[in-house]
Formats: sequence, structure tokens, C-alpha cells
Amino acid sequence: MRTSPMNTHSDDNELIRRLFREHVPEVASGVVEVKSIAREPGQRTIVAVHASDPSICPVGSCVGLRGVRVKTIMKQLPGDKIDIVRWSESIEELIRNALAPARVERIIFDAARHSATIHALAEFRSYPGQARDKLDLVSRLVGWKIRVVDI
Repeated sequence: MRTSPMNTHSDDNELIRRLFREHVPEVASGVVEVKSIAREPGQRTIVAVHASDPSICPVGSCVGLRGVRVKTIMKQLPGDKIDIVRWSESIEELIRNALAPARVERIIFDAARHSATIHALAEFRSYPGQARDKLDLVSRLVGWKIRVVDI
């Protein structure tokens, strides 16, 4: 039986959630929640996390001291680089968090089309293939179509 692309993403996301539960005690206890995941297996994964306790840094909890937690997870995902970003209910803030360290000057939203146009410095696209791949993942992470225009 052939797996549809949609199921593949669901399976990938469940794998990532399971690994974070296994290796991050704050995720296992529910204090830190994995809110959204976008993954291109063997390349890059972006995970958006949120802490129910404001005194807990969800990103720091997932990264661990000297990166030990995220490195342990990456060892189980050969070739994947993992970006862990802070979740926000605000789509604009979530996009900015996911694209960091790129300098986003402005984001224009088209709610009817569920799309966003990002005005960013040209340096963001210094590596066109990598920038396109990251934009595709950020689009999946936030559920909006995203395109970047240079300023």
C-alpha cells in the first residue's frame, strides 16, 4: 500500500513529537508543547514550541544545555538540521520567529488567499536554494503561502 504525501507528513510529525517527548522532560510533562512541525526528511525540520509556564523558555528547554537535547534528537534523524522556534498565536510573529535570523522588514497579509508577502533584505536570499527550502518549510509550519521580495 502506498502512503499519500499527507500521511507522510503526519507520520514525520508524529516521529518528531515522539522524539521530543522522549528527550525533553518539559515536553513529556506537558509544560512545553510542540505546537507545529514542518519537516523535509534528511534536510531540515522546524519545530514551533510553547510553554504553558511563562517562567520556562520553551526553546531553551528543547535545545538543552550546550545543545545536548536537540543533538540527541538530530542523531536519530540522519541529515536533519533542527530549528526550534517560539510559537505565537500571531501569524506575523510566528513567521518572524521561524525566519530568524533573517531581517524581515515588513509582512503584508492577504487573508482571503491565506498568503503573506515578506519584504526582507536581499542578504536573506544569498543562498537561493536554502532560502526557498526554508520558506517552503515555514509555509507548512504556519499554514500560509509565503513569498519573499527583496528590499
